[in-house]
Amino acid sequence: MTDEQHTFTVDDLEYDIVTTLSTLLQSEQVIAHYARDFEDAGKPEIAAIFKTLLRNNQQTAIELRQVLRGVLASDD
Repeated sequence: MTDEQHTFTVDDLEYDIVTTLSTLLQSEQVIAHYARDFEDAGKPEIAAIFKTLLRNNQQTAIELRQVLRGVLASDD
């Protein structure tokens, strides 16, 4: 069987969204940890950058989740 004949469970676009969403969610814990490290080190200005990054990632994850819902609903 060639790759052209194989049908995957999800299409490429769904996979891209799910994978990106997963990566963003996994990074939340790491980024929050780094922000705490800089807070603990007395560097709140750097911690603020990481907190901004965390908020941006969270917002993007919310948006991707909404997009995924739309993509999945259109498959029905």
